[in-house]
Amino acid sequence: MISSDRRSKISVIIPTLNEEIGIGTLLEFLSGQPDLEVIVSDGGSADRTAEICRTRGVTFIAGRPCRGRQLNAGAKIASGEILLFLHADCSLEKRVLDEVRNAVSDGKRWGCCTFFFSETHLFFRVLAAICRWRVLLSSICYGDQGIYCARELFNQESGFPDLPLFEDRVFSGRMRRVSRAFVVRGRIAASTRRFRERGLWSMLWRSQLLKLLFMLGVSPYKLSAMYR
Repeated sequence: MISSDRRSKISVIIPTLNEEIGIGTLLEFLSGQPDLEVIVSDGGSADRTAEICRTRGVTFIAGRPCRGRQLNAGAKIASGEILLFLHADCSLEKRVLDEVRNAVSDGKRWGCCTFFFSETHLFFRVLAAICRWRVLLSSICYGDQGIYCARELFNQESGFPDLPLFEDRVFSGRMRRVSRAFVVRGRIAASTRRFRERGLWSMLWRSQLLKLLFMLGVSPYKLSAMYR
């Protein structure tokens, strides 16, 4: 049983690799929230990511680039009983944190946030709606939806797989054998920066192709190289 004084503490874990553009804004938001620990798990950034993090007073650890490994490294040193995994370029409503606490307290031990994009363009509204329905129907959560998990359950299920890509999908597959994902109403907004850099349809079809190849058994390491 989680004691009442520790249950409310959330450890936010953010994997990074050259995220100087967005990480500062997210850390500024998180720095003002009570009962919160922030851990940035870096994969060898060559930009100002480390510098920005260290000036914000967060816990910063570094290792080799592999998102699953980075997430597990952050979780290993976390002191909160709730783990919340966020992408560096996301933004979220303040109520997300309390809703995650309430969900775990009520026995909803893992899940994600209500997903949106940072732009209201029709393309992004439709895509976000599809992502929200996917979670409700399949209990598959991706990292940009802000995955949360009770630390006890996370450790029990051995955390994320040591993969550079689709570690979130495999993790969700494990978790949904325990229980369905619970989606808190608080919203998380994913950045559209990569869509704008690579082209809306090009980025969409690329991501769908990678998912299909992963389901067909192609190595996540090969897929990660294709994604980059």
